[in-house]
Amino acid sequence: MDLLKDNLKGLYQKYLLPSFASALMISIYSFVDTIAVGQYAGPAGTAAIAVVTPLYGIFTFFAVLCGVGGAVLLGKSRGEGNYEKGNTYFTASLILIFFFTAVLWILFLVCRNPILRFFGADDALMPEVIQYAKWLIWFLPVFLLPTSLGAFLRNDGAPRLAMAAVLIGGCVNVFGDWFFVFPLDMGLSGAALATLIGNGVQALIMISHFFRPSCRLKLSMPSHPFQTFKKILSIGIGASVIDFATVFLIILINNQIMRYGTSTDLAVYGVAATIAVLFQAMFCGVGQAIQPIVSANYGANQPERCRKAWQMSFRTVLLLGVFFLMVCVLFPTQIVRLFMAVNDEVLAAAPRIMRIYCTLFLFQGITVLSTYYLQSIMQNRQSMAVSLLRSAVLSGILLAVLPMFFGITGVWIAQPVSECITTVIALLFIQKNHRTEA
Repeated sequence: MDLLKDNLKGLYQKYLLPSFASALMISIYSFVDTIAVGQYAGPAGTAAIAVVTPLYGIFTFFAVLCGVGGAVLLGKSRGEGNYEKGNTYFTASLILIFFFTAVLWILFLVCRNPILRFFGADDALMPEVIQYAKWLIWFLPVFLLPTSLGAFLRNDGAPRLAMAAVLIGGCVNVFGDWFFVFPLDMGLSGAALATLIGNGVQALIMISHFFRPSCRLKLSMPSHPFQTFKKILSIGIGASVIDFATVFLIILINNQIMRYGTSTDLAVYGVAATIAVLFQAMFCGVGQAIQPIVSANYGANQPERCRKAWQMSFRTVLLLGVFFLMVCVLFPTQIVRLFMAVNDEVLAAAPRIMRIYCTLFLFQGITVLSTYYLQSIMQNRQSMAVSLLRSAVLSGILLAVLPMFFGITGVWIAQPVSECITTVIALLFIQKNHRTEA
């Protein structure tokens, strides 16, 4: 594939399916875990998964920070014709991944219980939360490596191998969820173990790329490593903040729900949050599909091809957002039944919560795609601004303020309002960049 000369629509389609499928299957890991645990342990199990979910966001944050940041710079360097420089970014990214893995490992092993309480676990939920979380913490490196490697495989012309790794790992995870949770009666520990094995299989398949003749990724130490680290982190922060935002918001929402609502509300939100992570991953898949194309063409000074890639991907996320919203509006109780053994309180609360909260999908795809696109054209400050606005700034303020006036309803409307405002700002950034490049 020639990212600079091949038909743009054909390139987009070749990258979209593997990236979309990979992102989808990664999120299905937690999706299937929630279903298995909810059917096994009921609302208490689903609430425990909601508490553990921020761990996945933290893992993904660092994997994307290092992986996508390095991959964008690698793609730009290759667009400029400098493959050696691109490989220095690949090597520096690996070093950063190993460094952050070590730091996180020590932190979570030493401070496990205080961190889980900060995520929203109370005394009643803590035993169930620990059953699941301990596996993620003991084998933390297995959860960081696949996401970062996948970004480099897509930029090295192997999007299908990245997709195959995720699909096979996902199938292993789905089977493990059934086998460990029900026949072996391992409950939450079984669901976590299934996810661990699935991620391990995914990582091994991706590593096989480095033994293929077509692999152009080589280890090459940068001459100025700390400057290279800084560039990778500054570029990667935009897209990675998406995942950190998920962590921040889930922690804040968990605590606000327990303050203004009930454990039933938290159980339903556990389902809504899992759906949101699933759909956000699909939006990220669209962003990941255009990243290699846009980065290479930006490096080759072909802004018109960058604009066309944006237009195609924008239409994709807009259609997906409408579809996701309609599913949640039309089938709220069916979705909740899929995830847990429900009681009357859950069935009464589910339709209202799902229909209000899930309006965010109309805007979420645009804000997520914007961060990837702005990052790919080296507008890392604008990319980070969009991510921060939809997370720590607007959503944080709205989640703190709206419940004071609207009670638990304020928790459900905060994110949709935040995503809507951020969408307008993101589109203004995109429009400004297109005018400048014209």
